[in-house]
Amino acid sequence: MNKNFLILSIITTFFFSALLSEEVDGVAAIVGDQIILESEVEANYQEFLASASLGNNVTKEEILQLLVEEKLITEKAAREDITATEMEIDRQLKRTIQDIIAQFPSYDRFQQILQSEGLTIEELNNMYREEIKDNIVQEKLLQQEVFSQINVAEFEKKKYYETHLDSLPLRPKMMKIAEISITPNMGDESLGDAYRTIEMIQDELNKGTDFEDLAREYSSCTSAAQGGDLGYFSRGSMVKEFEDAAFALDVGEISEPVLTEFGYHLIKVDDIRDGEIKARHILVEVNMSEEDQEIARNMIDDIHSQLAEGADFVELGQELDDSTGICKRSFTIEEYPIDRLAQIPKVGSLFAELDEGESTDVIELEGTFYIFKNVGYVEPRPYNYNEISMQIEQLVLQEKQQEAIQDWIDELRKEIYVEVIK
Repeated sequence: MNKNFLILSIITTFFFSALLSEEVDGVAAIVGDQIILESEVEANYQEFLASASLGNNVTKEEILQLLVEEKLITEKAAREDITATEMEIDRQLKRTIQDIIAQFPSYDRFQQILQSEGLTIEELNNMYREEIKDNIVQEKLLQQEVFSQINVAEFEKKKYYETHLDSLPLRPKMMKIAEISITPNMGDESLGDAYRTIEMIQDELNKGTDFEDLAREYSSCTSAAQGGDLGYFSRGSMVKEFEDAAFALDVGEISEPVLTEFGYHLIKVDDIRDGEIKARHILVEVNMSEEDQEIARNMIDDIHSQLAEGADFVELGQELDDSTGICKRSFTIEEYPIDRLAQIPKVGSLFAELDEGESTDVIELEGTFYIFKNVGYVEPRPYNYNEISMQIEQLVLQEKQQEAIQDWIDELRKEIYVEVIK
């Protein structure tokens, strides 16, 4: 099904529901203090029919049962006084709208579809807001009542793997790419220039200049337009040096200059909650000097010359000595699915053109110099357990969650009044 049509069908479901509510106002079911109208059942049924993945294999009776289960969860959440904050709703609403827009070839095309329905972005937001609020509340309740009790043991993962090995997809044919890379280190002159800039920004902050204004003026990060706002994040989301400094701050506190691989940062924490912090930063990039770049370029050119004279790519890569600290040098061999090379940013199309045994010339990407070589292929085969253990864990977890949810809902039916009228 055309993606534009699918998204359009989701948008127009709201109008369809409103129209039906005028024509069909019968009650299909009662769940606690809530009712399910026949128009709700019909609108959801039509939305399911619009989904190519489900086709026509859904009955209205099944749709009604799903709505009953949703109302049971909503009713239980109300009794447990579980709510969604405006911040949570706004954040999820923003993601939802972005996901919808991403389905279109361009933002202009999205706007055209929206306008053809007589809608604005604000009206679309309002349409989704209540649904998103309910989803957040339901997720919180399920996490509290069901998911927090579920764990996946190692033996369960291995048992699933052994039982389902024949039905698991094969590991696709892979291309083995060897990579030699040389990255110039930050020289003293480059570091000094960046540090002097970050000190100047600190002076402005000490004089009372607003952090957000300075971020918009000086920060090299894409977050500059939002005053350096990075939103909420937990540990593991940022580079270690940045995280260590950010998580050591109190709300409203600003860090000393923090050096990472990206440059110098000043970090300000706006909020702390449940293992997450909301922070903003100012980034001053360290611009490599021409001397730094020249050293790295000479190194990679020397390697390229040795390869041209017949040196073995793998042996040469393994002999790279990184002890001098002048540049970061690395050698890796990675395997890439040949049917998904086009999805690899910047170098995928390059890999696809390499014959077995062929290597590239020197390539510069974002300040790092590379040479790649196609060192062979690995034919399709079953996945080893270690290669797929994380995916197996998710499959087992989903199975256990579905079973636990159904058991829990069965108990809710005993606790909350349910009457299916039609």
